[in-house]
Amino acid sequence: MIYLDYAATSPVRPEVLARIQESLAHQFGNPSAVYSIGKQAKQALRQARNQLARALGVSAKDIYFTSGATEANNWAIRSQAYQARHLGLGDHLVCSAIEHPSVMEVCQQLEQEGFQVTYIKPDANGEIKVDAFQAASTDRTTGWICMAVNNEVGAQLPIHALGQAAQAAGYWLHVDTVQALGQEPWVQEGFQCTSFVGTGHKFYAPKGIGFLVYQPWNPEMTLTALIRGGGQEMALRSGTENLAYIEGLALAMELAVAEAGDKTQHFDQLTRYLFQRLDESQIAYQRNGDSQNQAPYIHSLWFEGIEASQILIQMDLAGICLSAGSACSAGSVVNSRILQAYYPDQADRWHQSIRLSFGRDSQTADIDAFIDQLKKLSERKMTTWHLQNKQA
Repeated sequence: MIYLDYAATSPVRPEVLARIQESLAHQFGNPSAVYSIGKQAKQALRQARNQLARALGVSAKDIYFTSGATEANNWAIRSQAYQARHLGLGDHLVCSAIEHPSVMEVCQQLEQEGFQVTYIKPDANGEIKVDAFQAASTDRTTGWICMAVNNEVGAQLPIHALGQAAQAAGYWLHVDTVQALGQEPWVQEGFQCTSFVGTGHKFYAPKGIGFLVYQPWNPEMTLTALIRGGGQEMALRSGTENLAYIEGLALAMELAVAEAGDKTQHFDQLTRYLFQRLDESQIAYQRNGDSQNQAPYIHSLWFEGIEASQILIQMDLAGICLSAGSACSAGSVVNSRILQAYYPDQADRWHQSIRLSFGRDSQTADIDAFIDQLKKLSERKMTTWHLQNKQA
């Protein structure tokens, strides 16, 4: 199998698996219990939280463990929107139009609940800029929402500048950093926001474990409880902690951050090789998204005249895994909402584009196999076209 869909998920790395297995075997106590094995589990939980905090460059008290980034996105956005309205600050949000569904659908639900949301689309150059957020803001605006790296086209969004502008204006800022954490060194160098999220399965930890970092600029913007019950996670997200997965998550993040620089160099080399091979193959293609601000590990490509579904079938038959967009689209191939935002007048592009994404184990041989299958598909399409025209 050749795997080129790391933006969808990643395998659990051996060191992380070993940590999880050790925890499951020897650290089964409930961290809320008062006897010795409970206290040991509580100490292990505290150590994992501190380990993750060091890797992220944040305070341990600002980390809340969740089931993943979808839960964390829902929690952060809804809590801040409602708390700001409760304080009388306003009910208007500004959000990029290329967010993950776990952000977009929350915003759409908030609209049904009386909030106003303005969506910022990419400009003619494919960029989303700070001045567009500023121009869309009103005296009722309380918060901005913008992802760090788009999950479908790999565009890098200006979260550093947005953070500075949002703080200066007194807005809360939520950043979905799922596709950036552990990949982009500039993320770990620090940026300003009131909340950001991560999910373990994007950086070689298991699925079903993630976190929210909440660090408000306004002390009155307290985080509201998501799940009530036993009082875990500072009484804001009740439920017995998944200690083994939390320990695996913290180790995976620490390793990912330590390797981020080396991975960037590796991804840069793979990217150069990918486009060199595509150009040599003489297969017509175009890159999607913001070419000037592009993560080197996610690439969206338009192959005009070839349906994405045909490419996926061809690749699957050859044992090559990639996708037509976000893997969170319930396993279906539909018109890309992200590409509609970038290219509103190019309908064919919405369903003739595919995404490939690199990971730490990706090699040039994987790209060679991808190109070989593309050439076979392209040649078969050309043969069919010539036969149809000959018969006509």
